[in-house]
Amino acid sequence: MAKIAIFIDHDIVLRHFVLSGVLSALEAEHEVVWVFPTRHRRVTTDPATLALGRYRTIAVSEERLNGYRRLYHATVLRRLRRSRDKRPIFAFWREVLGRRGFWTSWCWSWPGTYHWYRRRMLARIGGDPVLDSLLEEEKPDVLVHPTVLEGLFVSDLIRWGRAHHVPTVYLMNSWDNPAVKAVAVGAPDRLVVWGEQSKQVAHERLGVKLEHLLTFGAAQFDVYRRPPREAPAAYRARLGVLAGRRLLLYAGSSKGLDETAHLLTLERAIERGELRDCTVLYRPHPWRATAEGEADFFALPWRHVAMAPDMAEYYRRHRQRSGIIHLADYEDTHVTLSAVDAVISPLSTILLEAALHGKPILAYLPDEDMVQNIALFSMARTVHFRDFFERVDCLQCVHPAALVDDCRNLLEMAGRPETADRLRRQSEFFVAPSERSYAEQLDNLIRSLGSAPSSGTQREP
Repeated sequence: MAKIAIFIDHDIVLRHFVLSGVLSALEAEHEVVWVFPTRHRRVTTDPATLALGRYRTIAVSEERLNGYRRLYHATVLRRLRRSRDKRPIFAFWREVLGRRGFWTSWCWSWPGTYHWYRRRMLARIGGDPVLDSLLEEEKPDVLVHPTVLEGLFVSDLIRWGRAHHVPTVYLMNSWDNPAVKAVAVGAPDRLVVWGEQSKQVAHERLGVKLEHLLTFGAAQFDVYRRPPREAPAAYRARLGVLAGRRLLLYAGSSKGLDETAHLLTLERAIERGELRDCTVLYRPHPWRATAEGEADFFALPWRHVAMAPDMAEYYRRHRQRSGIIHLADYEDTHVTLSAVDAVISPLSTILLEAALHGKPILAYLPDEDMVQNIALFSMARTVHFRDFFERVDCLQCVHPAALVDDCRNLLEMAGRPETADRLRRQSEFFVAPSERSYAEQLDNLIRSLGSAPSSGTQREP
């Protein structure tokens, strides 16, 4: 048994690692204390409402976070200077930081200035006596942090673990984390990633040693290992999809496109007979952005398009108050993906999730939207999606006028018996398959680290 301190700093990681039960399983075998920020906008869930054992909250200094954030921006640009997707990512950061902020961070990212700037910023940021006090009281054997590789605790835990010879285990949250993020103070003792693709990228861009990178798959996808809680036939019947009709899922993105317009195009094509025997299911992204002028889905009369039942209430609330995030249940996603015949989506991880289910996929990447939407433009050209398009049979729609024809080709793929197995095999490069669950693999890692002296946190390369 090991003493573990688990740090949670975002609602998204709460959804993927806590609400999924993956990290909670450690409580059965280890002494666990959960640590949450005190009243911070990144974690809106009250830990008292969660089915957890002992937990503590800790105040986070915004002044120190601002210092880390400035260092983080320079570190990201430094890491990506020689990457093959430097141009689109730099374009994204220019948009986010503004001209002055970007060029300031870019200058500090130069090889000749970065290390001096890093030492200066870390000295200015200093230590965190509140965190030090908590960890001195708890005396953990292992620090565990599910993370997007940028946040409230990511740098301080590495610094504390290095100083006190306590191993740090970071758990990759999202598919793009190694490709577009960077840790400003080195690397954790172990970084758990999804698969071989993210392992290679984390080694190249984050400087993590290969032996310190472990491929456990994705914690949030563990639910896909078992049968869905509602059979596909029952789900389709609940939607009113007639036998013999194909069900095409339009899965929305977080990038603020006019998705209602896309759905109207498909509705009219089905009405005209251009997509035969087809029903479209719309599933909004759980942290969607509303495009300017986008029509309300529920204000329009639909004959061939339906809203995913588990997302309807969220969509209505989002139309009233944009910016809210929905912690969607992956059990519902599993039911949906198991029941549909094929999936179309602007850039979203659900393309990978659909491939894991053996469903044919189409990425919606029209030139017009790519020019106007810098987030979509950048994401499409980052290494994780470029690798995905190279290795997985994913159709691409590059012009709005081709949407109906491309969907017709997509549904033809769904009718080929070899499609599902091929997509599942191709996806293994991105999400490592395993006979053991994520929780079991993590438990074994914790046991090995908790019973052995720390190997020492890596230094900044």
